[in-house]
Amino acid sequence: MRAAAIAFTLAVLAAPSPARAAGPCPPADPCRVASGAYALALPRGWDGRTALPLIVFFHGFGDSPAGVLARTDMMRLVEEQRVILAVPQGLEARWHVRPGGPRPRDDLAFAASVAEDVMARHRVDPAMVVASGFSAGAFLTWTLACERPGRFTGFLPVAGGLWHPVREGPCPGGPVAIRHVHGRDDHTVPLAGRTLSGGARQGDIRASLAAALVTNHCAPVPEVGELGAETCTTWRACRGGALTFCTHAGGHDMDARWIAEGLAWLRALPRAAR
Repeated sequence: MRAAAIAFTLAVLAAPSPARAAGPCPPADPCRVASGAYALALPRGWDGRTALPLIVFFHGFGDSPAGVLARTDMMRLVEEQRVILAVPQGLEARWHVRPGGPRPRDDLAFAASVAEDVMARHRVDPAMVVASGFSAGAFLTWTLACERPGRFTGFLPVAGGLWHPVREGPCPGGPVAIRHVHGRDDHTVPLAGRTLSGGARQGDIRASLAAALVTNHCAPVPEVGELGAETCTTWRACRGGALTFCTHAGGHDMDARWIAEGLAWLRALPRAAR
């Protein structure tokens, strides 16, 4: 897996970037930007003129765009929700956003360049440019939301937060809309975080939520409700952005249904909150 990911990355970075027709970009023939590549899936039968939501989804550690697009639930999301799905390729199948960690590439700038490239190629609804990710990809999603949200209008991380140490003050990127989903029995990325073999420490998910609360200036007392098998805590009366935290009884899991729920949540927000 690692050797294949490195070979893929080196090939796409070394290859020229000729103009190509606006269409899907399968993992075997990805779209390219200056600092990397991404796969792109479009819903069948789309006329190319109707503006659609864009989801930029960051894969987990060791995964790839091919692995994401091979998932039945992710392709069902594209068809049923009528969304454009872009899946960037991490260098060596990972993302480099940990404080004090290596920076072979500016992954936050890369994320923005992928969104901008898709918007240049296709009709995207500018109010629904969403960053999402699973596990290591959720750490990138949270870091992007906190430090450089840029053109993204919503963030839907699953099973990952900010790296330790989590800032205590507001995020420099300002208020954003975040809906986070996490398994209560997750041992890979526990809610309290954990120290990895190399000494890096995952941040406590509650600390990530606290940073978002301070940034969004939300009322401290939340509302708690049930959504199917999830328990969702929502902070109301935010002066900017929005914040919801949903947990389920499972472990380190990913389900595209949570992204679909997140899209519905984002659509229901006042425009000023996105």
